[in-house]
Amino acid sequence: MKTTLLLLGAALLISNNAFAAGTDYIIKQHAKELSNQNNVRQGVAPPTQAPQPANAQSTPAPTPSPGVAKLKNDLAAIKAGSTVTTEQKQQLTRDILEIAQGAKPASATAAKLAEDLSAAFIEKPLSPASLSRFVQELDAVFNPGKYPQAKPDGIYADVQAVFQEGGEARKKSLGISDDVKAIVAEIQKGGAK
Repeated sequence: MKTTLLLLGAALLISNNAFAAGTDYIIKQHAKELSNQNNVRQGVAPPTQAPQPANAQSTPAPTPSPGVAKLKNDLAAIKAGSTVTTEQKQQLTRDILEIAQGAKPASATAAKLAEDLSAAFIEKPLSPASLSRFVQELDAVFNPGKYPQAKPDGIYADVQAVFQEGGEARKKSLGISDDVKAIVAEIQKGGAK
């Protein structure tokens, strides 16, 4: 009888510790998201911009990929409450594909990001500063050779934070961040076959 109670007590302690560990992880993730959102609000530099040492020679910033300006202009043209045509979504997909200068992601993956972006911009467009930041971060993760200081995990979190700060729901913001991750994963595997 004592053995049974002892085993039952041990099982309860173990399950309680496992539950607490899961809760700690969720709390840490939520704290990271809040931190990223606060950074966006305060204008803290995104993860694509590494701090420069005081004695370092200034190197010119990498020139943005050709699709960056086109994507920025095409997204800025989408107004809240409007309807995005199939042609506009296809143009967004082409812009996304053009940003990647090396290996290219699959058209379907780029189309998924274009679809989610157009839905987000219909609901609530990003401010010009947030839009510039977002497309710069896309350029950085799609072309890691140009931005060796870029931290992809920080960029994914910042993409989510930028959209949440812009008024997008957490789930939709996370979806856009996941779309970016999927494209980067394809690029890292050598692009679409």
